[in-house]
Amino acid sequence: MESFKIVIDGKECEAFPGETVLEVAQRNGIIIPVFCHHKELRPEGACRVCLVEVEGAPRLVTACTLKAMPNMVVRTNTERVRLARARVIEMILNNHPLECPICDKSGECELQMTGFRNGPKKSRYREPRREKDIVIQGPLIEIDNDRCILCRRCIRMCGENMGNRVLGILNRGYRAYISPFNGDFLESGCEHCGSCVDVCPVGSLLDRAFKYKDRPWRMTKTWTTCSLCGSGCRVEIDTYHKKVKRAVGRIGINEGHNKGYLCVRGKWGWDIIYSDKRLKEPLLKEGGELKKISFDQALEVLKERVIGKRVNLFLESSLTNEELDRLKAVFGNQAVSDSLGYFNLLRGIASVTGVLKTDSLSSIYDSDVIFLVGDFVEEITPVVSTLLRLAVIQKGKRLIRLGSFPSKLDSVSFSTLSVPQTEIVDTLKHLILGTFDTSYTSGSKDIDSVAKVLRGKRVAFILAGLTPYSVEAEEIGKTVAYLADRAGNCSLVAVPPKANSLGVINSFNLKRPKELEGEVNVIVNAEFDRDFFGLELPEAGFTVLFTPFYTHEVPLADLVIPIELGLEKGGTFTGIEGELSLNTDLEVESSLIDFLSQLPVCEIESEEKVEIKVTKEPGVRKLDRKEGDFLLTVLPNRTGWNSVSYYSKNVAKVAGERTLYLNPDDFKGELVVLKTEGGEITVKSVKDERVPKGHALLRVERFTRDVSNLLGGAFPFLTGVKCEISEE
Repeated sequence: MESFKIVIDGKECEAFPGETVLEVAQRNGIIIPVFCHHKELRPEGACRVCLVEVEGAPRLVTACTLKAMPNMVVRTNTERVRLARARVIEMILNNHPLECPICDKSGECELQMTGFRNGPKKSRYREPRREKDIVIQGPLIEIDNDRCILCRRCIRMCGENMGNRVLGILNRGYRAYISPFNGDFLESGCEHCGSCVDVCPVGSLLDRAFKYKDRPWRMTKTWTTCSLCGSGCRVEIDTYHKKVKRAVGRIGINEGHNKGYLCVRGKWGWDIIYSDKRLKEPLLKEGGELKKISFDQALEVLKERVIGKRVNLFLESSLTNEELDRLKAVFGNQAVSDSLGYFNLLRGIASVTGVLKTDSLSSIYDSDVIFLVGDFVEEITPVVSTLLRLAVIQKGKRLIRLGSFPSKLDSVSFSTLSVPQTEIVDTLKHLILGTFDTSYTSGSKDIDSVAKVLRGKRVAFILAGLTPYSVEAEEIGKTVAYLADRAGNCSLVAVPPKANSLGVINSFNLKRPKELEGEVNVIVNAEFDRDFFGLELPEAGFTVLFTPFYTHEVPLADLVIPIELGLEKGGTFTGIEGELSLNTDLEVESSLIDFLSQLPVCEIESEEKVEIKVTKEPGVRKLDRKEGDFLLTVLPNRTGWNSVSYYSKNVAKVAGERTLYLNPDDFKGELVVLKTEGGEITVKSVKDERVPKGHALLRVERFTRDVSNLLGGAFPFLTGVKCEISEE
């Protein structure tokens, strides 16, 4: 891209076509104050604080909307500009309450800082300040409209970038105020990602969990990686006296691949650290009862009862690589993990590529077209969904999605191929034929038009959402990898559902539960209802449980040892952008890795390598549905994929409820019995025309015992499970 020169305040600056004067100035260290403008939002030009003087222009112009032109001469600090800025700030402050001593934004407030630097020394305004007295309190977010400067950052962030359109301006003129459209955050469909709070320049949008808790300048700020889903988001954790006060994304400042965007788990799930269900001391079963013991005693029991025996090892995939290495050294390299579904997906991809890994998510920015295969990406890895949306609206990428259920991403998709689950693999095969044979017709105009778009393009194929939990995960992986391989110059990304799924796969030989033959059970950070749904704890002579909480498995264990949570750890994950680092300012009495380091290393009989048979063939359809059959998809709500749904009081405030969604043609009543081979439950049912015929979508607030039993025998599958539905 050819650059050109412009002059700002006497300094010659390099500019590129399409850049604004503000962008050029910021890149060259020239400060121009802004309120309505934000790096992650489209230019608005509403606040008028960024006014600059352009040589030859009759009046001042807004730098955030003014496109740089060759040989343009701009002045940002003349007397005329300074006076105009001061008058704008004076007008804003006329009706802004001066309550900095009690405002949570004090110390980070852009109005406060810009007012000191560019505002008038005193106000000429004598009339009483206008008070709106409109405070809207949601479960996690509060809007104080007295402090609002109507910059519309929150509205644009929620509507454009997040695709939610929850917030808007009600009334006009001096009566205008910001509010959820239905007057309530939950009823308006708020997903509580916290992005609106993060971009608010003043103290109008507040984090209620942080309100009146502390001051920004007193807290220690530590950058770490969120461990609560597979997105692996970089997040700032603010602490005071070694106690967490809040989690902040810092949109526009954050250098992580998530760009500062968080979801409800990452933003508000930090309070699981202080759950009243935290386990603090080891427990040992004696005479049928669990009694408290010391860590030294637990270590001796472990050496005596477990070390040297064959172990049934169960792992949850948010452990760090360092913890995994130590677990492998102590207990061997055979394990059962909740990464099994993701492993199946990677194994399908590896049958074409030859390696159990895929490209990084940032490859989407180098592509012409993004081809997404998967449903409910916004529920399982919300920030990945956000980044795909931003690639479309900010980078101009074409997004094509293949799935069975509607998605929020469909609103920005170039094309959406909505087909039943039984036709996913066949649809991909049609695309393979249509992409490389211009004379081929599939019988579907939509499929043929997508095949035409893919020809000769650099495509980023993304496998995400429920795809790793599909009965056909391996076959889908094969087919997409075959298409990417044939197309050439394409990238392929398989998004992990958990923070360190890839790390587990790289470290252990994953086994199916029925393949276990150990003498003792060792469960690390896992809960069977949540991570190994439908499975029972194998019978063994002794069971050890490493857990941060009092879980359902505690009464079944013979030895229970407390461990720390993700925000309390240092170490690394292997995520969608390679190695992700964890850091902490918190202190724990005993960490998992320190405890394991005191145990002797076992002898690994053989370092088995996963056998990868490279066939370079597409997958085969394995999922069928006969007339009258239903295919069940169990979807935990946005809050229900990990510990936050069980132990976070913040997140519990916005958790959903258990509901079965059926196509109107399949509806059997408001209360139905849902039955599978594993069990049955009675559940509330509603009509939803977006659900395909013959499919049943069960949304749950968390994996409870009855839901887990319903999926008995289905592990690791959550979608494509055959079921029956009858009126209660």
